[in-house]
Amino acid sequence: MSKRPKRILVLYDLPEPVADHADPRYLLDHDDRPTEKDVCRAIKKLGLELFVNGVFDQAGELWHRLSDIKPDVVFNLCETFRGDRSHEGDVASILELANLPYTGSQPAALHLCKDKGATKKIVGWDGVNVPAFKVYSKDDFRFEAFEADFPLIVKPLNREASEGIAKASIVESWDACRERATWVAQKLQSDVIVEEYIHGRELYVGVMEIGGVIKSFPPRELFFDKLDKEEPMVATYKAKWDNNYRSRWGISTGRAGPLSETISKTIKEASIRVFSSLGLTGYARMDWRLNESGEPVFLEANPNPALSQDDDFALAAKSAGVSYGELIARIIESAILSERIKSRASGT
Repeated sequence: MSKRPKRILVLYDLPEPVADHADPRYLLDHDDRPTEKDVCRAIKKLGLELFVNGVFDQAGELWHRLSDIKPDVVFNLCETFRGDRSHEGDVASILELANLPYTGSQPAALHLCKDKGATKKIVGWDGVNVPAFKVYSKDDFRFEAFEADFPLIVKPLNREASEGIAKASIVESWDACRERATWVAQKLQSDVIVEEYIHGRELYVGVMEIGGVIKSFPPRELFFDKLDKEEPMVATYKAKWDNNYRSRWGISTGRAGPLSETISKTIKEASIRVFSSLGLTGYARMDWRLNESGEPVFLEANPNPALSQDDDFALAAKSAGVSYGELIARIIESAILSERIKSRASGT
């Protein structure tokens, strides 16, 4: 690192107030928090002074904690506030107001990427291939058909981790689409995005930025080994988080299978373009599908993706020759350089 930090504060989510949320041992010894545990252990191995703070809804307490510790970098692992994912960017806003370097993306980008429709509009305008889609508001829900090819997939607009996505999300008619969209709007109390379903390989591309230089890692792929090739491959909530379901259908992720040189170059360049178009910083993961012509189609961007040693982002970095400790060091370095760039831009 160009300026070696000494004090690192790790911020992480709490589902409820916890008494020992400022004790590093709470994270270092808990296997049920793999990302926090792995990040904290890597920071310790780097010889840095580790502080931690869990966040539920104590904004005032967090502000005082930042003032007391005066960390050189805040490693921001917060995705919620009061258990609500829509406030992910608001935690980063507190760090902005505290004028502290922090890892990952800035508030505007975090809020933007919650909206799958807005992100598709922006990257589509920038020349990235996106599926035909339409967004429906839950507050003024009026279903209308649009120009698209079936099958379609119906999703909650702002949810993450495949919440609200099931096999029933794939529809083959406008009547079925209206029924599913109405269910999502009313049952989940969510705005709805309906888009063309791309029946093809699903690829994940990790992207990192340090000091304005953006690079991508080799793609990872989602595999359905026990599913008939003609059946829809849907990354449902169960497909991502239910181990028994994953085992039954042979669902896993790993290094992407063979890709042509042209497709490899296209998906790499497009991932970097998406990163820039959406104003992302630090690190992110881009999700793609390959259409019938083998061309990448953009699905969504995931700023600050899961970061345990066994998650796709870290494994993609490893396949590029970046060890886990080096990855954490680079993310910290990126936070410091991003803060310097912002300072120069503001003239401070």
